[in-house]
Amino acid sequence: MIKVIAFDLDDTLWAVKPVIIRAEQRLDEWFTLHIPELLFDVTSMRDLRHDLISQEPELGKKITELRRRIIERALRLSHIEESRAAELSKVAIEIFLAARNDIELFEGAETAIRALAKGYVLGALTNGNADIKRLGLGHVFDFAFSAEQVGAPKPAPQLFNAALQYTQTAPHEMVYVGDDPLLDIDAANRLGLHTIWVKNSERPGPGESVPDETIEHLHELPAAVARLQSRN
Repeated sequence: MIKVIAFDLDDTLWAVKPVIIRAEQRLDEWFTLHIPELLFDVTSMRDLRHDLISQEPELGKKITELRRRIIERALRLSHIEESRAAELSKVAIEIFLAARNDIELFEGAETAIRALAKGYVLGALTNGNADIKRLGLGHVFDFAFSAEQVGAPKPAPQLFNAALQYTQTAPHEMVYVGDDPLLDIDAANRLGLHTIWVKNSERPGPGESVPDETIEHLHELPAAVARLQSRN
């Protein structure tokens, strides 16, 4: 019997590329307005990423802290005093995160989620740094784990294991819904979870394994879950 439905977030429930572009634009606008002496913009800051990760490899698993540290490094390279740079980087990352969580759900997503929340425990497992509370979904999602929290991104098993442990369910009692054939479907299949693939033209697949259900649009999701439930 299926008890839990866990979701990938970016590109499963909304398109992430325009969200990130808009968030970086807002960050650049804030830099221009509040730190005119900054010698970098968001684009040129990307050149600092490699050096930071080479010096501190663990930052590669902490995308929010990595972005904050890149901003802090850019500020210091712009001759801004250390303590001020640290404080400004904290403000800047909050500007980014607020915009990063300003999303527009795919058509049918909210209706499907609300319908499923009536009969299942819902959760989110993401490699990104979207926050269900900031997104306004905290009232329908019972749990959320990020790769940054568990220390490893999908396709590693840590995110799925965290959800199984938190909900005290067996793999066959959980469905995972995602758009990436490799990071979502293959990874969840390897652990014995049921899988529903939300087709994504940018990740056409196939992966190494076959999803239990495939849907084109999120309004099809409740029916796909019902079919899985009927087979268990």
